[in-house]
Amino acid sequence: MKQWWTAVALVVTAGRITHAAESGNGPTIDLRMENDARVPAYVLEKSQDEVRRIFAGSGLTLRWTDIASRFTVTIVPQVLGHGRAGSPVMGVAFRKANRSMAQIFLKQVQNFAATYRVDLSIVLAYVIAHEVGHLLLPGNAHSAIGLMRGDWDNPLARDLVKGTLTFTDAQAATIRARHASQ
Repeated sequence: MKQWWTAVALVVTAGRITHAAESGNGPTIDLRMENDARVPAYVLEKSQDEVRRIFAGSGLTLRWTDIASRFTVTIVPQVLGHGRAGSPVMGVAFRKANRSMAQIFLKQVQNFAATYRVDLSIVLAYVIAHEVGHLLLPGNAHSAIGLMRGDWDNPLARDLVKGTLTFTDAQAATIRARHASQ
């Protein structure tokens, strides 16, 4: 009987978080997109929708904007000054007091998508969400599980396809708490 009530409580809580994010009651994060790599519009739009869904699942509203924002996501063609062209690093995050930026390396994202046979827009969305996570969470936010894992491999690629890769509950709570007043 206790397990049944625990399951009901989890479903109700998840529903409330999703409703809060969808209705605009959760904290809102504004992101500006700079598409220096000239990603096709349909790929970019699908990725942006998926990033919104990922954040909504954590009780956050994500809004893409064309105006100056505290957070900017820039997609560049390949690694620029971060290792070599064949680097597995797909993005980096730079935090500053009043403006922070996530830089996404399209060539590396394409390589991961091709290696694990995952739709490019899906991989792009999760890389964007991961790097934005670095901007929103304190310190080195890598974790052993979930969206903020440092090493991306075949099991993680399967989670991308299923749409189950998320921030941990603790990470989501930290982001909500840190951005509730902004």
